[in-house]
Amino acid sequence: MDTNDIIVKNREDFDIRQTLDCGQIFRYSLVGENVYEVLSLDKRCVVEQGESVVIKSDDPAYWHRFFDLDNDYGAIKRALADKPMMRESIDSGGGIRILNQDPFEMLISFIVSANNHIPRIKGILARICEGLGEKKDGYFAFPTAEAMAAKDADYYAALGAGYRAPYLSETARAVADGFDLENPRYMSGDEANRYLCTLKGVGPKVADCILLFAYHKSDVFPVDTWIKKVYRDMTGKDGTGKEIRKYLVSVYGDLSGYAQQYLFFGKRENN
Repeated sequence: MDTNDIIVKNREDFDIRQTLDCGQIFRYSLVGENVYEVLSLDKRCVVEQGESVVIKSDDPAYWHRFFDLDNDYGAIKRALADKPMMRESIDSGGGIRILNQDPFEMLISFIVSANNHIPRIKGILARICEGLGEKKDGYFAFPTAEAMAAKDADYYAALGAGYRAPYLSETARAVADGFDLENPRYMSGDEANRYLCTLKGVGPKVADCILLFAYHKSDVFPVDTWIKKVYRDMTGKDGTGKEIRKYLVSVYGDLSGYAQQYLFFGKRENN
């Protein structure tokens, strides 16, 4: 720590491009050579990556937790190293860290992400923040559930949300009316997945993404097209999302969430 800067000297376990580009966050942008702006809730930091990683912000304690800097990723990778397909995946994405993000921001972000691509997801979320979030110094905060609940589906459709528009208005209203986003912290991954799936627009894969990236539930395994390819490589067959999730959690156990990120990133990068 150096005043408001966080300096990460060991690059082996922290690569900002890998961390931001592995599907867990959408409110970021490349603003210079190896320099990224990252937004979360009402906060902003700038991350410069050279021989060290330097995280500049007005709230270093927030970003210290956000980037999970108290967690020993070297130990996690060593524990996973002998598991199937891990060595090559860690070679590709060993600098990934799983972020500690806000549950409501992740809920909305991953509803928007369903059957969508990253540039469009980022655009929709930016317009939601610009329209409903508090204006800050050069950016907009992520809106509250109450602010989002005050708008109907037509509002979100006009922002480009498509068929997800009613999910955004109804789910924001549910949270504003008392749906408790703290409950998943005290549940198993399976129980928390079922709990989140009671919300409009949240299916099992979206729920697992929220649980991994907001609650750090490492006993979950989001299954997308890349993970389906990994499963096919590993077993020689196809499977349903439920079958694949169950099998991969049985293989990687309590470190499943970390394994998912390494496998996802490695498969996509190598393709």
